Amino acid sequence: MKNLYSFCILLVLAAITYSCDKYTDVHKEYIKEGEIVYAPKPDSVAFIPGKGRLKMRLWMYNGVNVKELVVLWNNHMDSLVIPVQFNKGRDSIEADLGNMAEKTYSFDIYSVDNFSNKSLLYTQFGSSYGDLYAGSLLNRRVKDLVLTDVEGAIEWYAAPQGMIFTEIKYTGKDGSQHIVRMPAGDFNINIDVKAATTFEHRSLYIPESESIDTFYTEWITHTTPFPDTYLYNRDEWSVLAVSDETASDGGGKNTLLDGDLGSYWHSQWDPSNTPLPHWAVIDMSTPKKVAYLEIYRRPGNTDAKTVLVYLGNDSNAASPSWTLIGTGVYPSTASDKLTINSTSNITGRYLKLVVTESYRVPFSSIAEVYVYGN
Repeated sequence: MKNLYSFCILLVLAAITYSCDKYTDVHKEYIKEGEIVYAPKPDSVAFIPGKGRLKMRLWMYNGVNVKELVVLWNNHMDSLVIPVQFNKGRDSIEADLGNMAEKTYSFDIYSVDNFSNKSLLYTQFGSSYGDLYAGSLLNRRVKDLVLTDVEGAIEWYAAPQGMIFTEIKYTGKDGSQHIVRMPAGDFNINIDVKAATTFEHRSLYIPESESIDTFYTEWITHTTPFPDTYLYNRDEWSVLAVSDETASDGGGKNTLLDGDLGSYWHSQWDPSNTPLPHWAVIDMSTPKKVAYLEIYRRPGNTDAKTVLVYLGNDSNAASPSWTLIGTGVYPSTASDKLTINSTSNITGRYLKLVVTESYRVPFSSIAEVYVYGN
């Protein structure tokens, strides 16, 4: 019995040995020249787009024995060999690929070590941009122009996708040319522009979130120049006095300069219903010449009709030194804006508005007063 048991064990061992020999036969063809050794494969690769070129950024981990990198593209018809020397740990290199036609590329990259071992391929994609992309770019559109005695302002519509800056070329108050740059995320820019002059602008783009080159549109001249008159800045102005007011209705006299058409100065009403005329004195901070005024009534309200405008250097409303510089009549009950041109070339620090007539006697209400010079 013992001999039979030993015989069975020998049969099993023989079968296992035979099976192993057959399994090894399958791989002999591939290992007959020895075990294959690979160089370290690139850890990660990125291609940064440019104009007719790309920049490769490659990271390698423990590539101290790597002596060169090989970059292949166009179905391996084109290549670039880059001598390298990496430090221990994770290290990186950059390389430029020039004279690249405008298209998207598939790149295969491998490393070669000091023993001529090659790594496995690392595949990555990248794009080069050129005239086709540049020809698709649009200039940002101008929405509005404003000119004050301090500076000019340009308001813009939203920037097209991919735009990063707008450049503006303009004539300054000193008569010389200036160029400023505005980020695409901004909608307004203030410049010390000379009145009645125009300006040029162009837009700057990058094709992807990161790019080694910036693309420019052509300079274009904005067809509408800045006005030859400017809006006076009212930051330092104040309303000194009014004939009367109902501050609970509209907000009171200071609303004449708050930039809000929804607030307004309203004359006194119940119980006295103060009769016309009603007046307001404004301190413009420094003496000024006036080209014209824009006077806004309370929106949708008819509590003003005829307005007289006086200019002077004495803030006393009863002073005889006031000079009448203009008169205006709201053309209808439907119009809330009145423009009054100045008929005088005098200079004065104080402005007096007098409402002499109303479409709803005896009340008057004025929302805003804007003054322009030239």
